[in-house]
Amino acid sequence: MNASELKRFAACGVRAVDASGALIRKNNRKPFHVEIKGDGSPFTSVDQAVEDQMRKIIAAEHPDHGIIGEERKAYAPDSEFVWVIDPIDGTLAFLAGIPVFGTLLALLHNGAPVLGIIDMPMTGERWIGADGLQTTRNGKPVRSRPCADLSMALMSTSNPDYYDHTNAPALERLKKATRFAVYGGSCMFYAQIASGRVDICIDVQFEAHDYLALIPVVQGAGGVFTNWEGSAAGLHSGSQYIAAGDPRAHEQALKILSSKTALLPTQIDGTRRQFPEDIPCDGVQGPKPNQKK
Repeated sequence: MNASELKRFAACGVRAVDASGALIRKNNRKPFHVEIKGDGSPFTSVDQAVEDQMRKIIAAEHPDHGIIGEERKAYAPDSEFVWVIDPIDGTLAFLAGIPVFGTLLALLHNGAPVLGIIDMPMTGERWIGADGLQTTRNGKPVRSRPCADLSMALMSTSNPDYYDHTNAPALERLKKATRFAVYGGSCMFYAQIASGRVDICIDVQFEAHDYLALIPVVQGAGGVFTNWEGSAAGLHSGSQYIAAGDPRAHEQALKILSSKTALLPTQIDGTRRQFPEDIPCDGVQGPKPNQKK
């Protein structure tokens, strides 16, 4: 697939998220129907309407492409090209009226994500990542920031409540190994890795629509996106994922996740790295706080 073809697909994706954003903004403050799925997660009539609209636009322009969506049955999922839709990523935030929810759209080519769009309809921000191209935010190139030392990193996860006894200890170890932790940002956290505001994101219970669009956005900004074992993320690579803006921080975080005990910075690779004035990745000087907010 050449660059011109990829840009043509990206233009279709932009038209789809333009429509989704308009529909979300129109219905954000109106009454809508809420139901609970079998796994206990909520979905709304707006989720369904948004996915239906995006499917209509994609199918009209690329009838030979498959479509996988969170709310509707998959169409031709074994096609060479498959679009993956999460109409509202962060439905709980949408229900609460907190504007960190977004729309995710990915395009897979032979199962690999080659295009990803993170659209934040309430903040007016859009990140686009594509194979071999620099990630952009609202049309301007962005890049992840350096973070050579995990102990200086700002980490995030969507919701600690999603963890259970099998993976909550790993989350606690990573919190102890990093400088700050922040929760509740859904896909916005991964977009902020690309923009150089967040260093590490980890999540569990991810399905294909939750993460595939994030991969090209993070990688196109210089970051890394894998599962917790460090393997490349794809359509069938598990449900636990980690992204980092700096490959060095990613490598250190993987060791923390795989360890059974918390590791100090000196234990990660045997050497305590020195930095001018010991400035953390987020630029905030001073000792690590006792509590993270």
